[in-house]
Amino acid sequence: MSAFVAAALLLAVLAALFLAWPLLRRRQGQPAAPLVALLAIVVVIGAGAVVYALLGNRGWARPQAATPGSASIAALARHLEGDPADLPGWLELGSAYSGIGQYALALRAFERANRLANGGNASALAGVGQAMLLGGDSVQAAQAPEFFERALQLDPKSPQALFYGALIAYHSGQLSLARDRFMAMLSLSPPENVRVALQKQIDEINTALQPPKVDAATAIRLHVTLAAALSAKVPAQASLFVFVAAADGGPPLAVKRSAVSLPQDVELSAADAMIAGRAVRPGQKVSVVARISASGNPVAQSGDLYGQIDYLAGKSGARALEIDRLSP
Repeated sequence: MSAFVAAALLLAVLAALFLAWPLLRRRQGQPAAPLVALLAIVVVIGAGAVVYALLGNRGWARPQAATPGSASIAALARHLEGDPADLPGWLELGSAYSGIGQYALALRAFERANRLANGGNASALAGVGQAMLLGGDSVQAAQAPEFFERALQLDPKSPQALFYGALIAYHSGQLSLARDRFMAMLSLSPPENVRVALQKQIDEINTALQPPKVDAATAIRLHVTLAAALSAKVPAQASLFVFVAAADGGPPLAVKRSAVSLPQDVELSAADAMIAGRAVRPGQKVSVVARISASGNPVAQSGDLYGQIDYLAGKSGARALEIDRLSP
């Protein structure tokens, strides 16, 4: 796929993340929202694919030969029947199918290209990952990150692998890695509108990576650990959420998300409030929950690991919080 397509997808997903963010911050007790958020992302990406299909394939450098129209796809498919060893042809066919949202067919084409290249072509690997991620199959989507990582090992400047790798890192809370990959895309001299969008995303990540100053009057200081009996149950690429909840329920008063690296020290306070006007008060009795989420969903899911303690904000001092339970 050309750098232009990666850039168009980037703009689409940055817009989709904006649309999905409120869905990801729903109240506890309401239906889980990440699937809805993912659908929002896919819908916007789909719209980007339609634009691609209408405008054609104008790359940052040189244009490709084929466009994703049905006639061009049919002609390319007939050509490949007669020349099944044409690696560039299979890559082109995969890109064309992706351009019209036919991800199952795109996956077949990219997998054929990957076999022809014996796993040594970054474009084929990134194409497989993209088709798996956007194809609607949750099992395949979970396998997609591996293909982007393998593509980046072969070509650290692959726009497609950098983009999806950045998006996956962002979703899993690996903000430094997401920033590095967005910055690597900047180094590829994208068009101005793409450069502006990338820089905006980088600036937002930089802001998020600067922790707010802890409010001593409402400070909640924790040493989060994991019970030895549960160590084998931590999923790969899971996220750690630490919530502060009021006794009367409602949305969390404060929350922090990070990669799972235990034990670790976590500090929260009124500075970490999610909603303006709803923050931890000095001396308030609260419940603090540390939850390991495989899905990246802050709402409790079956199989999540968690621990919970009560705390007096600004008064209890440093406390241990052990993750020692499994959600039914």
